Amino acid sequence: MHALGLVQIAEKMIQGFTDLGFDVGTAQTPIVPLIIGDNEKTFMFWKSLFERGVYVNPVISPAVPPNRSLIRTSFMAIHEDDELDRILELAGEEGRKLGFVNRIYP
Repeated sequence: MHALGLVQIAEKMIQGFTDLGFDVGTAQTPIVPLIIGDNEKTFMFWKSLFERGVYVNPVISPAVPPNRSLIRTSFMAIHEDDELDRILELAGEEGRKLGFVNRIYP
């Protein structure tokens, strides 16, 4: 059973990623970009999340401006609260390993 609606899920993930130190741009929807900037780190981050069971999409130039490569995350109303927490935890761990975030998700 999921306790959050889609708007609340979007708010939770935007705030959670922001609290970890990710750049989410002007995100306001359940499609949340994690702006990395460096193509190599973007692909390394994508691969590490994929290997840990989190499917996201890497986006690099020319789909985005140079030095604005990002990971596209998207969420649905069926995502459970514990799944969302796990995604934030894993993203924080992998982001710290690659040196572009420095905070720990509570």
